[in-house]
Amino acid sequence: MWALENRKAVVLAASQGLGLGIATEMALAGAKVLLVSRSLDKLEKAKKEIAQTHHREGLSFAGTSFHEPLVHAADLSDTNSRADLIATAAQHLDGIDIVVNNNGGPPPGRFEQLGPDQWRNAYDLLIHGYMEIFQSALPHLRKSNAPRFLTVTSISSKEPIPGLVLSNVFRSGLVGLAKTLAQEYAAEGILVNNIAPGMFDTDRLQELDEFTAKEQGRSIEDVRKERTARIPIGRYGDPRELGRAAVFLASSANTMVTGQTLLVDGGLYRGL
Repeated sequence: MWALENRKAVVLAASQGLGLGIATEMALAGAKVLLVSRSLDKLEKAKKEIAQTHHREGLSFAGTSFHEPLVHAADLSDTNSRADLIATAAQHLDGIDIVVNNNGGPPPGRFEQLGPDQWRNAYDLLIHGYMEIFQSALPHLRKSNAPRFLTVTSISSKEPIPGLVLSNVFRSGLVGLAKTLAQEYAAEGILVNNIAPGMFDTDRLQELDEFTAKEQGRSIEDVRKERTARIPIGRYGDPRELGRAAVFLASSANTMVTGQTLLVDGGLYRGL
């Protein structure tokens, strides 16, 4: 039941990092995946990487088929690109069953280090962008027999991270938005969830490690050592580990989980 055989999935910001990890696992689970990102070159590289992973490892589920991913270049920070994106994706895939809403995080910084433009840009990226993607996807999801809308957020939506005020504020807002949409559209069978990674080995985390190291006058190695020591499993995550959790939420095995924010953090979050 976890397989995504022939399910039509759009994965945003999928050329690297967490988006690529999710796209890889969905493709290996049998989904027809459209990779979306700004750079066509990076998308083609990601497409080849997924195909190579399939040849090396095979499929995750017996009886499923592998579909070579499709690619589409679009600037997710641009309103016009977001407006056209879902319609284009539906044409590429002949419909949409799954949307993985993902994007790069806002810049790090403390409150007094950030100006009004950075606040407006973060709102546009995380909240307004989410609204536009969901609104555009809704007619297509209504035609699916198992529609899923999944957003990659962050552990900062549950526990504020020092130096990430923009992420702390707007990703928390996404929790409320997803909960509301889940309640409004559950009767139509549309399941809406967030997936919240902790510390994963990505370029984004490298950027944050560098910011912290510079701010505290420490080496990156010391920062990473301290951070991994706080994670009960003792390491940063692999993006594909997040992808496996996303596969469950997007699959027909998930029939009751909606309006939730699933933490995938190796036990880092200490709250209940």
